[in-house]
Amino acid sequence: GSLTVVKARICVNIPKKRTGSSQHAKSLQKFYEQVYQALLRHTPWETVKIILLASPGFVKDDFYQYLKTQSVKRNDSEFVKHADKFLLATASSGHKHALEEVLCDAAILAQMEDTKVAKETQELQKFMRMLDTDPMRAFYGYTHVSKANEQLAIESLLVTDELFRNSNVTTRRLYVSLVESVREHGGNVYIFSSMHVSGQQLQQVSGVAAILRYPLPDLDEMEQVAYEWQSGEMEQESDAD
Repeated sequence: GSLTVVKARICVNIPKKRTGSSQHAKSLQKFYEQVYQALLRHTPWETVKIILLASPGFVKDDFYQYLKTQSVKRNDSEFVKHADKFLLATASSGHKHALEEVLCDAAILAQMEDTKVAKETQELQKFMRMLDTDPMRAFYGYTHVSKANEQLAIESLLVTDELFRNSNVTTRRLYVSLVESVREHGGNVYIFSSMHVSGQQLQQVSGVAAILRYPLPDLDEMEQVAYEWQSGEMEQESDAD
């Protein structure tokens, strides 16, 4: 699966432009240089598929220009050699939540379609759409998903890495077993990072979901039976009181 790791957090106070003052430009240069050095230090150039630069306004464009100019001046060959891996995008802010809108942009996804994060985002969006358009093929929650797996019906399993860090060993083993079983029977497994916005979205619907090969209306009937049984138990307890 994929994992989101914060390699560097860069914060530079950039004052507003003032006539006759060079502080704004100097602060920007300081910011660009720190990002430049962080990229140089932390990027696994040979294995990384894409480097997404996203920002509000023209910050990304100005930084990319700075990067190209400086890399030639300093003979930083990695930047020059892998220039085709850079992709520029507009984001509403520099905060992590802004990644969600960037990764939902169809034009960006089209250019990132070979990367794992793009595929995961596409699968999650597909699942969310199917909840409305084809609900008998979209289920979430361990009980429903494991029952679908017993029927060998799972086409794609979506699960957050958070579930593998559960403090309960038995719970962890349940999810490991589920993942292994789905893979054994030819299903696709997508493990989402809980540090990534797509993983956080999946976590809102229990952290585990499945897209099925064919509809399983019986799963909804099972839920209704379980609900009625639980309601009956509660009523009996109330009568006993």
